[in-house]
Amino acid sequence: MSVPSSTPKTGPTRSQRLLNTEIFDAEYYAAECGREFESKQIAARHFVQFGMKVGLSFHPLFDLGMFPAHVRDRYKAGDVEFLLTYLRSPESREHSWSWLFDPSRLTEPGSEGSVLLSRYRPNKARLLPVPHNLPGTAPSWPEVRSLLISHAKTAKSYELGKKPLRLSVWAETSENEWLESVDEVPVVPIESGILVSIIMPAWNREAVIADAIESVRQQSLESWELIVVDDGSTDGTRDVVKSFASGDGRIRLVEAGHLGVCAARNRGIEECRGEFVAFLDSDNTWRPDFLRNMCAGLAASGGKAAYSAVRMLNAREEYTGQPITANQLLVRNYVDLNVLVVKASLVRELGGFDPSLRRWVDYDLVLRITKTTGIEYFPFIGCDYVDDQNEDRITRRESGNWEYAVLGKNVQGRFFPDALTQPLKSPSLSVIMRVTDKVELAIRNVRRIHETAGSDLSELVVLDELQGFRPSMRLRAALAGIPGLKYIKLPRRYTEAISYNIGSVHAAGPLLLFTKESVEVREGTLAKLIEQLEDPAVAAAQPLLTDPAGIVVSAGAVVRRNSLAIPLFQGLNVADARRHSGRGIDELTTSAFVVRAVSFEHLGRFNPIFAGEAAVTDFLRRLNVSAAGEFVVETSALAVDHSADEFAERPPLAATDAEWLSPPVVPARSVEAHYGDLDLEVVGFTSPRNPDIQPVVPVLARRRARIGSEPSLRWAIKIGADFTVGGDRWGDVPYAADLAEALTARGQEVVVDRALAFSRPSNHLDDVVVVIRGLHSCRPQPGKTNILWAISRPDMITREELLGFDVVFGASRVWCEYVRDQWGIEARYLPQATNPRRFRPHLATGEKPLYGLSFVGGPRKPVGRKIVTDCLELGQTVSVWGPRWERFIPAHMVVADFVDNDDLSGVYSSSRVVLNDHFDDMARWGFANNRLYDAVASGARVISDAVDGIDEIFKGAVRTYTSVAELDAILKDPSGFPEDAEMASISRMVRDEHNFDIRAGILLEAALEHRQSPRPAS
Repeated sequence: MSVPSSTPKTGPTRSQRLLNTEIFDAEYYAAECGREFESKQIAARHFVQFGMKVGLSFHPLFDLGMFPAHVRDRYKAGDVEFLLTYLRSPESREHSWSWLFDPSRLTEPGSEGSVLLSRYRPNKARLLPVPHNLPGTAPSWPEVRSLLISHAKTAKSYELGKKPLRLSVWAETSENEWLESVDEVPVVPIESGILVSIIMPAWNREAVIADAIESVRQQSLESWELIVVDDGSTDGTRDVVKSFASGDGRIRLVEAGHLGVCAARNRGIEECRGEFVAFLDSDNTWRPDFLRNMCAGLAASGGKAAYSAVRMLNAREEYTGQPITANQLLVRNYVDLNVLVVKASLVRELGGFDPSLRRWVDYDLVLRITKTTGIEYFPFIGCDYVDDQNEDRITRRESGNWEYAVLGKNVQGRFFPDALTQPLKSPSLSVIMRVTDKVELAIRNVRRIHETAGSDLSELVVLDELQGFRPSMRLRAALAGIPGLKYIKLPRRYTEAISYNIGSVHAAGPLLLFTKESVEVREGTLAKLIEQLEDPAVAAAQPLLTDPAGIVVSAGAVVRRNSLAIPLFQGLNVADARRHSGRGIDELTTSAFVVRAVSFEHLGRFNPIFAGEAAVTDFLRRLNVSAAGEFVVETSALAVDHSADEFAERPPLAATDAEWLSPPVVPARSVEAHYGDLDLEVVGFTSPRNPDIQPVVPVLARRRARIGSEPSLRWAIKIGADFTVGGDRWGDVPYAADLAEALTARGQEVVVDRALAFSRPSNHLDDVVVVIRGLHSCRPQPGKTNILWAISRPDMITREELLGFDVVFGASRVWCEYVRDQWGIEARYLPQATNPRRFRPHLATGEKPLYGLSFVGGPRKPVGRKIVTDCLELGQTVSVWGPRWERFIPAHMVVADFVDNDDLSGVYSSSRVVLNDHFDDMARWGFANNRLYDAVASGARVISDAVDGIDEIFKGAVRTYTSVAELDAILKDPSGFPEDAEMASISRMVRDEHNFDIRAGILLEAALEHRQSPRPAS
């Protein structure tokens, strides 16, 4: 793009230039900054001076991350003039400006050359030009603006609220100012004469407790009582306390059994008589004015709870203490119990400390206090805390997982969905999804769920745990059009248990599907899982889970003695797993499963003590023994975990979680029995590196069988399509499926591997590898019979590639002759084929076709497809099926962006003429493509570009052209095609002589011949 060079001007000039365009939304920018501005002018000056440098946005529909790199660079340099010039340019219309704004979709007059965002001002109702791939439907502009401002405020408050727990420098000036402010505040004791009750639990603290007690006795505030609760000490702790108590009546010793710190503190709370309660551990000391300053501060504010700063005595000397909100405390604990002073009545009302917790009990109390009242911060150092590595400390003895237990207990009811759309009235299913990292993946997978489920079937509960402000904004914008979405922004990345529990509170469906952003739910999966749970004997169900290559990750899991549960069929092909019933399963995958909401609530949801996915495993184990029903894997339902590549490298169980897991169930069936259903034998197990957190891995072998006189071999057909929804639309997929069906009918066992699964971990089970050579090459597999069948893209095939194969077939006589003569490699002619059970005539005799000229396939740059362009040049109308055709032909000619292979024969049969073309190299080398076989088998007449051998195979049913003039002549002379009776005969001939059953027989014969007398490749 040619843009005049410009030097950033002074702030006011640039800001006024921006304001003049009316694209600057001051309210939205303030939300992105997390602050308020006195005027729009001040906000604009702040933006050009500071906001542009850090990539802040000036408008809800502008996302800098969606602009080219050079635009981003000039933006961050503060170049307003460049920005405005670019936004007016044609280049800016070539990409989306945000997930809610695609300028190419604005076709109204005056769009060119204007700054389009100026049309989207506050309180101005307009339709949004949303991208085609936006999940859901386009929301209204006023709704979106309000939503994104609200979300920006929330996300920015969370971002700005993240503070370091410890400080390396103490603000002494601020401390002195605050102390001076409360110096004259009177502190009056209550009638009992005791203003503060101090509770000090102690267990075997003979060596340090004296210093702690002495720091209490040195307090300048005298109206206190110290209640030392001895928790069953076996050293001289009690004697030390008694010696102090004998000389000071304010000190009392309460002797108790060893029940833990919570029970000790609760006993102290029962004994206290003061208006306030303070807590001091037996190895810490207060500064002399601590109590006086705390009580003065509370008297001045009228508050019920407050805390001060702490000086940490460690190698670096650090400090804790800063103003904290209740929401910030939901991220981590900033309040040290040793400097907390709270109304005694409030502590009693809250029930004191929770004795079920073994650590983080102070955090639990603090969180419960914040549900009732605020906790003020007084900026002075009140305590010197010995931060040592003493193994007797609870922080050393007890698991850090207790923090999660405390958070899980207290965050429920603290977070709510934002309000853009009305909740669905009666969804059949609630999908609860965590989003923690990959925004684009989450958007795609949410869209997939929405498209496959339908808004009337399921509701989505999305838990946004993204840690960056911009990713969170991008996700919220992208999901703004989903009906009934419940979107919950969380302040930190919690654990699976905590997050899912938060989401479940807001789920309205009778069934709950728990999943994560990396899991892509394929079409039909949700409906099939719902159908499984309609059976009262089923407690929970999961889909068949694969990795992005289509290799099985989980078909459930089976318990085995002395091992974690073993994921079933991991590393096998999907076709293998689908031969299993999906029953007799002991555990399900943690990545995606459905359970009844009543069962989930009845079992107390996920236990928040867990740090990782073991929370889900633990719940499923509890569910399995609850007599709620059996577990089922719906193998016809499919989900793809796009994190599975990493998953294979990391243990399925966090080491810190192992001790909390509920015991496994008694296995319903043995591992050997499950694999036996697939005609596979478990011949041993390999031990993992860490058996505490990883299961053993079964070593498999295939059971050999014979069908009559021929062996039943295992065939792996390798195709170039990838394992995506887009890959499913490649012609390779039905082609391989038809070949597999034909081989299976001959008693063979067949799997089909997509492009990224060529090196499937279970390749050792295969006997024969058949590479359907198209776009991607595949290495031959050592020790197997390797067959290559070249059906397209011959220019990509090299002699070196063919040398590794035992048998080579080609769908062109010309190519096979060249390979034999020039490369010295035996290549046999094997044309492509059709499936007569799918492709056959559909029109009755004399019935008129529905379409004139038809074409099925995707466009190719730069013109789409030459034969379609040639027909349009001649003034013809073409009915087209395929994606992205709107860019090349009039929209009214596009019938659909996809036609299922099972419906394709009906399209061909209902067309007057089917159009066809080839890649240039296929045409040069004489490779007739599969569309010709399918179309003629369906009874269609075809026009195609010229390819050697077409006339020989199709006997006039396919007419070819080499110029637009020839095409025009063919279109004007339909009599050049055979008559109906002859067309029927040709169609029958193609179905009889060029079908996959015949091709399968030839391939089988070649494989058996090689295996009986194997020889090195030429």
